[in-house]
Amino acid sequence: MAEGAALRAVRGCLAAFPREARELGCVESVPCLDRPPSPLEFYREWVSPNKPCIIRNAIGHWPALRKWTLAYLREVVGRKVVSVAVTPNGYADAVFHDRFVMPEERHMPFMDFLDIVEKKVTSPSVFYVQKQCSNLTEEFPELICDVQPDIPWMSEALELYQAATYKVSEDGSFEIVDEKTAEKVPWIPLDPLNPNLERYPEYAQAKPLQCTVKAGEMLYLPSLWFHHVQQSHGCIAVNYWYDMEYDLKYSYYQLLDCLTKAVKAL
Repeated sequence: MAEGAALRAVRGCLAAFPREARELGCVESVPCLDRPPSPLEFYREWVSPNKPCIIRNAIGHWPALRKWTLAYLREVVGRKVVSVAVTPNGYADAVFHDRFVMPEERHMPFMDFLDIVEKKVTSPSVFYVQKQCSNLTEEFPELICDVQPDIPWMSEALELYQAATYKVSEDGSFEIVDEKTAEKVPWIPLDPLNPNLERYPEYAQAKPLQCTVKAGEMLYLPSLWFHHVQQSHGCIAVNYWYDMEYDLKYSYYQLLDCLTKAVKAL
């Protein structure tokens, strides 16, 4: 039930991984904390400098760590009809053919989705249970008791806010349909795994951070960080989103952006 990561106007995303691991490449290595920080320490050392970190030993008490097996999920929510994002290539909320394309949203019993995950059923499409703000509370309330409703030290450090589409034709091919009433989305269509340095030469100066978030660990990803996520195998993540304050950090970001454009113009 991992929510798709995206570059949006949010202060930060806190992802907790009760099941398995997934890899994340950000803009050397991401620091690890052996315990949850205090609210003051978290804000001072990580939020204010706008730096990511992995927090260990933070969710060991969650029932989800021992309960969220495929068998358990089938028993508790297997018959529920849920929203499933479907794409031809696994890239959702991304630029494709000069369009910012959202996934097709399909509704199916969760057990059918698990059949695809376990490869009991094969499909050329990529299926992903994900929804921003938030499919865990809206579609999987039966599982909420297995996780915390919020992260106390994170909520104290930050104010807590609640927070073109693919269409499949009859022959199974994907069609991109424009959302004519939707606002345009600011985005950088850069694939960090295969960057187009002719189009984005500045990316050659980037020094990517790499980290693997394991079961039972948490990752704090600050706002305004360009990031790319890969799953090494099936996993479940619970994300907590926090609104971004347009404070001094954002002003610094805007200043650097303006200076970069000014240097280009020289």
